[in-house]
This record gives sequence, C-alpha cells and structure tokens, in this order.
Amino acid sequence: MSLLTRGYFIGEIVDALSDVAGQVSTRGRLGLTDLNKHAEDFFKTILNHLFSYSLKNLNAERSNAPGLDLGDEANGVAFQVTAERTSAKVNDTLAKLSAGQITAFPRIRVLMIAGKQASYTLDAAQCARVGFEVGDIWDIDDLCKRSMDLPIDVLQSLYNYVRAELARVKIELEIPDAEGNYPTNLTDYIEAIPKPKMSDLTKFNKYLEETGEGEPIEKTRATFEALSRNLAKLPRITREFLTMMIERRETERRRGIGWNDRVNVNADKLERISRYPDRDRELRVLGSYSFIYFDEADNAGESPHWRIEFPDTPHDFELPFLDFAERNDIALNRPLVSLDFSAF
Repeated sequence: MSLLTRGYFIGEIVDALSDVAGQVSTRGRLGLTDLNKHAEDFFKTILNHLFSYSLKNLNAERSNAPGLDLGDEANGVAFQVTAERTSAKVNDTLAKLSAGQITAFPRIRVLMIAGKQASYTLDAAQCARVGFEVGDIWDIDDLCKRSMDLPIDVLQSLYNYVRAELARVKIELEIPDAEGNYPTNLTDYIEAIPKPKMSDLTKFNKYLEETGEGEPIEKTRATFEALSRNLAKLPRITREFLTMMIERRETERRRGIGWNDRVNVNADKLERISRYPDRDRELRVLGSYSFIYFDEADNAGESPHWRIEFPDTPHDFELPFLDFAERNDIALNRPLVSLDFSAF
C-alpha cells in the first residue's frame, strides 16, 4: 500500500480525534464534563487498536468502578477517561483507587480528551501508592502520535472504526440549545424522498401517436405516475446505478427472436466495467423492487444478462421511453435520478 494511502489514514484519524477533543473542550468550558458510555467505548476500541489491549468498560460491569473507566486485567492496565484537565482530577482519581484495583492494574493512566495542561501538581503520596507519574497522563496528541507507528493493516482497521463511529460520538457530545433541541437529529442522516417534477405529458403522448402506439392521455399520465412512484422508492445512488445499466445496455441483436424488444445488459460486461464496491447490493435492491431480472445464458459459452423493466408500466414501455429521450436529447439521469419529467 502506498505512502499516500498510509498518510491519508493517519490524517483522517488525527482530524477525527481532534474534532472530538475540540467538542469535549467546548463542553468543558460550559461546565459539562461528563462523558457517556458510548464515548468511553469509542476510546476503549481506539486504545485497543493502538496498543493491542483488551480493555473492557468497567462501568458497564460494575456500575461505575471508582476512579477507573476501562481495564485490561491480562495486560494489567486501566484508564480513567475524562473531559477534565486539572491536577485535582488526577489526584481525585488516584485517591479513589482501592488496593484491589492497584493490584489488578499495576499501570494506571488518565486519558484527558480535552487536552493536558502545561504542568501538573500531583499528590506525591498517592502517586507513590499507585505507582503513577506525570507521563501516565495522556491526551489525544499521544494517541495520534501512536497511530503513526501502526502496521498498515491495524491502521486501516482503526481508520474504518473511527470513520464508522465518529458521527455518533459527535452527536452524543452535542450541546442542546435553551429549548433542549440538539443541532443534529436523525433526519439529517436520512435521504429525503424525492418529489417528481411532471409535465402534462402531451409531448410524449403525441410521440406515441406518431409511432402508431397512440393511447388516451390519461393512460400516459398513469404510466408516468407509476414510474415516478417506483423510482422514488429507490435510494438516489441506486437510481444512478440503474441509469448506468440502461446507458450500457445492449443495442445490437445478440440472441434470439424478440431480443431487441427488451432492455438488456450483459452481466459479464457489467462486472467488468463497474468497479463500484457496492455493485452487488445495488443489484439486490433493484431486483427487490422489480426493476431488473437475471436471465441465464441460453447456450454454453454465452453470457447471462440483466433484463431491465419499469414495474407497473405497460409491457415494453421502456423502449418508447428511451427512444423519446434519445430523440429529444434528454439525459437519462434527469428523469430516472432527479425524477424530472418536465421534458416529456
């Protein structure tokens, strides 16, 4: 893997952890120094990646273990994870530790998410009892420096975890306004249902009449309403994938009678031309909503094909739809992705 890729992983991890540190620091200035379990678990997993620990959340097991949040008995290490930065916080943590905890965890560390102070005045007696020193106070900078030395496979695994969990952690740390409303809610992460833009469809209806397939305008409108309704059920990226499949359809007769009366895509070709990592999932979604069907090859040595149909529309409606779009220079992403049928 290239140095550029390694640098990208490190940069993204550093930026993400710095964002969390900044958010925790802001909360601290407002007197909000509590960290919820999800934030503790976030840093638990990060520490496990960085140092090959097997830390567990001690609060989950013991309902707030005094002085400690995370512990790994096999490696004899435990952490207090805090949003505070003061000497008083460190001294208070050390004072709360029992003899049993000190025996179980010979190495005690305090992870200060909001950053360390320039210096610390620690209780010498408590430090001697616990075996603690100033170097056992860590912050986000220490974690970021450690990430630079990770093997590439561990680094990528850490990057994947941070990327997957960052949004949730940041949401959990948000500060409500005076009315108790939070900046982020679920709707910010949910794709809106698109609203079709429909013409009176007289142009398309006239085209059908000119090609010998005339029908009442009411039927044309009902067909387009069904098409837009079913397209709206698909995620936008899936509509884009469908459009790509249609654009790469077979345009020459390659199989038996009636082949040109269908919209088909060579399945082997699709696999070759599409490097999109979620291709199989898009195909499953399209199949689930009856937009595509898989046709096995008729003969040995031939490729299978994906057959594309617009559900709840007249038989072979796809063909006049695509012909009209081509004759009028209408880019397919306009009706099929944006649901803009104003040119029809």
